[in-house]
Amino acid sequence: MDEVQDLRSAAHTLLAFSARAGIEFIFTNLGSDHPAFIEAFAEMKKSGEPVPRIVVCPHEMTALSAAHGYAMVTRRPQLVLVHVDVGTQNLGGSVHNAARGRVPAIVIAGLSPVTDGGDRVGTRNEFIHYIQDMPRQHEIVSPYMKWCYELRAPETVASVMARAIQISTTPPEGPVYITGAREVWEGRTQDAVASLQVWPASRLGCLTADEISELYQALIAAKRPMVITSYLGRQPRAVELLVEISDRIGVGVCEVSPAYMNFPGGHAHHLGYRRNSFVEEADLILMLDVDVPWIYSKVQPRSDARLFHIDIDPLKTGLGYWHFPAQRIYQADTMATLEQLAAMAAENPPGRPSRIEWIADARRRTQPVTQVREGTTISPEELTEAVGELVSDRTVVVFEAPTCTELIPTALRLNHPGSYFNSGGAGLGWGINACIGIKFAKPDSEVIALVGDGCYLFGVPSSAYWVANAYRTPFLTVIYNNGGWNAPKHSTLGVHPDGSARKNDTFWVTVGAGARFADIAAAAGDAEPFRVTVREELRETLRRALQVVRDGRSAVVDVAVQSISAQVLE
Repeated sequence: MDEVQDLRSAAHTLLAFSARAGIEFIFTNLGSDHPAFIEAFAEMKKSGEPVPRIVVCPHEMTALSAAHGYAMVTRRPQLVLVHVDVGTQNLGGSVHNAARGRVPAIVIAGLSPVTDGGDRVGTRNEFIHYIQDMPRQHEIVSPYMKWCYELRAPETVASVMARAIQISTTPPEGPVYITGAREVWEGRTQDAVASLQVWPASRLGCLTADEISELYQALIAAKRPMVITSYLGRQPRAVELLVEISDRIGVGVCEVSPAYMNFPGGHAHHLGYRRNSFVEEADLILMLDVDVPWIYSKVQPRSDARLFHIDIDPLKTGLGYWHFPAQRIYQADTMATLEQLAAMAAENPPGRPSRIEWIADARRRTQPVTQVREGTTISPEELTEAVGELVSDRTVVVFEAPTCTELIPTALRLNHPGSYFNSGGAGLGWGINACIGIKFAKPDSEVIALVGDGCYLFGVPSSAYWVANAYRTPFLTVIYNNGGWNAPKHSTLGVHPDGSARKNDTFWVTVGAGARFADIAAAAGDAEPFRVTVREELRETLRRALQVVRDGRSAVVDVAVQSISAQVLE
């Protein structure tokens, strides 16, 4: 009898193992497949047994996006617990973002019970157990997952979790998906004693001595070398190393659709954020952790350029057709490779003065993104400049406004690793939810979300701000409200510049006319709402809103801005 009493449910065992493995949070929207988890939560709370902190999220977009934000800061996976097929479907674009952003996360979903005789704990006893029984539930998300697995025996739960952590944290990192029927989660098993010491993540190496020597010699032989990167900054030390190498050798750095702060925006060698810049001019391009270094239909490297690509994911096997030319391609740890290069790079090597001169000239020829300031209407550039006045060493900017992809980083020019995050994907609605996870990871930071009006709506603000209020993770949201979701409009103009849609101004994208966006956050999460329509009120309103956040409540500033010019887009 004592031995039977010592047995725990598989759900309880998973939670206990997760706590010992260092998983801090469970972001969840619970359902009928979760009685084993809910009972385990209650048992563990009663006994004082360690368990990851439970964060209840009204919508699954919030759950996985918050875990995504947390992982971007910490590089550690968190649990996302969702409800059978419908909860999995509600993850929506957040699954795309986690995969494209290469962040570790462990998504766990129940399956409908398979027994209906009533003789097993967890057997079918509700009508939905029939209609939610989907034959291949994992196929909803499998194209985006590094690993999918169905737990079939309670006694294997610790090993399955250890493997999930191992796979999700092995570069290129990414989400994994585990399912289990309700009877399996209720199944009894011994407490798990497995150690993650024998389940380490696989690590990437660096270049050989000959390979790093070839790269260094190519850099110092080049007259116009350039680095293009998007997510090197996930490792803050890599940013420091890139600065050191750029200073020593004389290399310009361009950030395209940055997911992190990859190179100090104020550095004299920063070549801006505009994709395609100087690609035709550079005689050496070093691609470091980047998915789309340029748009092939718009620009191509010169025929004699040396092209190197070093990446945690250089072939992008999770994508369909993808190719950018390079004579050397390495799957390697970028930070380790930069350590090698820094150790080799001498101060003031041959050709450095001429390379520095080219970088300075290129910067002079870079046209800044500007917006005409007409009347009292606020331009996106003006708004970003005003936000920039709020930035301090504690600020973390979370960006999600597709038509400002170049404008906002250019105007802010942030300089500290860890001060800027973008999803790395295209599933809109990530930003206001990622702020929650980032605030959990960096509780002393001041998190500012800069989002378009479409992104704000897609983020299910009623869920995001409810969670932010319930779990005391306040942040400031600034909405760039241009009266509709303009990205499809600009995409259309890029293909049909003189078409009927333009002539008649019929794009079917005006989704925000008359909406009081900030009031959604106020109603659902007690956020302080603000609305700005004229520039004279802008700066004071932003300062008041940030003070609200410092006092412990979220604030949303809805700013009416001009439409973005098509020239801003890539």
